[in-house]
Amino acid sequence: MLRDERALGAVLGSAVGDALGAPFASGAPGAYTARFPDGLGAPHAGGGWDRGEATDGIQMAVLTARSLLERGGLDLPDLFRRFQHWAAACPGSALWALRTTGSYAAAVRAAIDLGGDTDTVAAVTGGLAGAVYGAAAIPRTWLRPLHVPLPGSGDTVLRVPELTALADELVRAGS
Repeated sequence: MLRDERALGAVLGSAVGDALGAPFASGAPGAYTARFPDGLGAPHAGGGWDRGEATDGIQMAVLTARSLLERGGLDLPDLFRRFQHWAAACPGSALWALRTTGSYAAAVRAAIDLGGDTDTVAAVTGGLAGAVYGAAAIPRTWLRPLHVPLPGSGDTVLRVPELTALADELVRAGS
């Protein structure tokens, strides 16, 4: 799989995982599978989130990517200014979800079914699974409603084309 496909998979995968996990945040373990027994389901509204809306998990990742690109590398004061309102992710749970499943959809479902901070864990899992399986592995029904509002950036809302452009910029910057 090409590097571009993996980068796009990581960016879109993280955003989709975040948006799918948001309605289940702080929910009971197994809530996703209970609602969608086929394992695929569909993005839906809930927990104060619109259908397909990504939360702070991907917002922080996008702001980090933009900072890296605009500043030419890691600039901690710039990062602090961009996301001083948020906290960290749960990498152990995300790695477990990735290692115990065999597809993008299964990994994200497993992450959400852990319960708790589902949007953050699913965002991290989605990014890792997207990098492993590529953007083509992300169900199109999960991508269609995806949107990432960026607080502090006016009315900026990123959708798949803008996230694709961001992934392309990251690949070019890393070459």
